[in-house]
Amino acid sequence: MGTILLVALLQMAQITLNPAIDTIVEVFSPHSLADVQKALALISIVSMLSGVVSAPLISRGVFSKRAAMLAGLTLLGVTGICSLLLHTEFWHLQMLSVMVGAAMGLFIVNTASVFFDNFTDEERQPIAGYQTSCINAGGIFWNLAGGILCTLVWYGGYLMLMLALPVTVLAWFTVPKTEKVKKREKTDAPPEKMKPMIFYYCAILGIFMAIYNVVGANIATHLRQAGVENPAALAGFASAAQMAGGVVCGLFFGKLSAKLGDLLLACACLALVVGFALLGLFPNSIVITFIAMFVAGMSLSFTAPRVMFAVSALANLDTSAIASALANSIAPSLGAFVSPYIFTEITLKLFGEATGSRYLFTAGVAAVFGAVIVAATLRRRKSGYTDMGEKI
Repeated sequence: MGTILLVALLQMAQITLNPAIDTIVEVFSPHSLADVQKALALISIVSMLSGVVSAPLISRGVFSKRAAMLAGLTLLGVTGICSLLLHTEFWHLQMLSVMVGAAMGLFIVNTASVFFDNFTDEERQPIAGYQTSCINAGGIFWNLAGGILCTLVWYGGYLMLMLALPVTVLAWFTVPKTEKVKKREKTDAPPEKMKPMIFYYCAILGIFMAIYNVVGANIATHLRQAGVENPAALAGFASAAQMAGGVVCGLFFGKLSAKLGDLLLACACLALVVGFALLGLFPNSIVITFIAMFVAGMSLSFTAPRVMFAVSALANLDTSAIASALANSIAPSLGAFVSPYIFTEITLKLFGEATGSRYLFTAGVAAVFGAVIVAATLRRRKSGYTDMGEKI
């Protein structure tokens, strides 16, 4: 478990560039804010593709989950080395995003799959919360380091990725060796099919990530519009406050999840509504901005571990690799990828460059999404089913 939690500290490494977005727009001045957000969103789409490709190969026994995990961690560290040489052209930004995405898709998915396979249902719920706390704790580090380093060089956040290399060495010695999946004989029973509720939870996570991504992707620009002289550095601290909200709530996830079930997902939407509303209504208050970021950050530790726990309970050895890819790579990556195409583009047309209006618009979307989750959950319960779709 210790190694899984340590690797979790790297799972938010891609956000190390969020505080630098406004700086990157200035460095590559012919390109707009939307162009830069889309370039960084390549991390999400490539991560999704990496998960899509690796999961069936693992299921067919081409290579093991451990090998894929170590390959992803190594590639993440190599990306940091590459950024030392390749950082002068816009396509370099795109290339580095592709490399980070490929790395994330390999090690995040397979770390989660190892988690699925080695713990019981009773163990998974609290451990999922602790893992999310570690992910957010890592996010605090990546945001602070990225915010500070990008004031020196815009690619400072990428340089931090070299920290993945010593973690790779440690994982090599501590992660148990896993057997390749054996090919089934014709006489064997057919593999079990994916349960439909897995797709339900993955859809929720994908939509949630599209909404959640608006928080960090716009905070540097939001602070600049508020008149902050050094928005990149302050954005790093604001994003760290966002991650701190996730750390705190992750510690209490086990008890809250056991008591509220899927209604915890609606609580996540409520946290987003409050966070977005505060950002939009009080754009010039730094104190309220930090409070808003903390509240919005709470939502991740309600949603991600709830989905992980539910999917791990619904999956089995036949479906765990693909289920893990769906829940930990494909759904969240697709959501984060489409986020700027939906929220940035729509709000640019409706309200112009004003990030306050963008946050208020997204608050409304989060409110509607939360209401849909409540309605779906209560309907299942009323029909005599558990939150995970099992007949009572």
